[in-house]
Amino acid sequence: MTKTKPKLKLSSYMRTKSIWRWASFGALTGFIVIHPCVMITAHLMFQPRIESNYTLGGIILTEFAKIFSLQILPWGLSFAFISALAGLFIGRNLQMTQALRESEQRFKKLSITDDLTGIYNSRHFSSRLKNEIERTNRYAHPLSLLILDLDNFKNYNDRYGHVAGDEVLAKTGKILRNSLRKSDSAYRYGGEEFAVILPETKGDEAVHFAERIRQSIEEKDIVIQQDKNLSVTASIGIAQYKTGEQITAFVKRADGNMYTAKKQGKNRVFSPL
Repeated sequence: MTKTKPKLKLSSYMRTKSIWRWASFGALTGFIVIHPCVMITAHLMFQPRIESNYTLGGIILTEFAKIFSLQILPWGLSFAFISALAGLFIGRNLQMTQALRESEQRFKKLSITDDLTGIYNSRHFSSRLKNEIERTNRYAHPLSLLILDLDNFKNYNDRYGHVAGDEVLAKTGKILRNSLRKSDSAYRYGGEEFAVILPETKGDEAVHFAERIRQSIEEKDIVIQQDKNLSVTASIGIAQYKTGEQITAFVKRADGNMYTAKKQGKNRVFSPL
């Protein structure tokens, strides 16, 4: 809590500063630009006879001299005040628009993000995989899918409680986030099941990637108590997309390979390639 308060104060200060910057800009614009233009236009309308360019220049210089003199200074200040109000209105509207845009972006991110692990949720998985498959079919680029399941996860919950189980899931999500390239994306696919989409990645390359993740999970002990660490392992299945393959068949192959890894002894990566 102590870390969030300064951020809120700073944000409020920056918003206020931005509004007054717009007001100051409006005031200067009204006094230096709008006021002279109005006064010069009025002079030309009521005294339109101009014999030469020199006379026009003289009129402009004369009006500018009047504008900044004490004689009609109140008019300039009035224009400045009105323009300052307009600047406040514009600045406030721009801030509200920006705040609304940021709020929409946060809501969109929250709607596709799993709260516990910090990676995408299963709802976003289907739409993203569909887009990647369409891109793969269009450009003939390789695409691989990784399905990961934590071994014996039910035992963790039964023995240590759901808090320890949540800690295992959170740490797994962190490992996945830290392992991804910019083009990759990770998802919490089920309770203790995760998926990783690897665009432009062949099956053998995905195997190396999955092996690094498996080792990271195995080597990263989960601290569940001050004097007790929990060792976690994962079984991972990999499938490389086949041209024209349906999404459900693609996911089923990767999921089936994950179950094969479990049948072979768990804590391993399996790919038929």
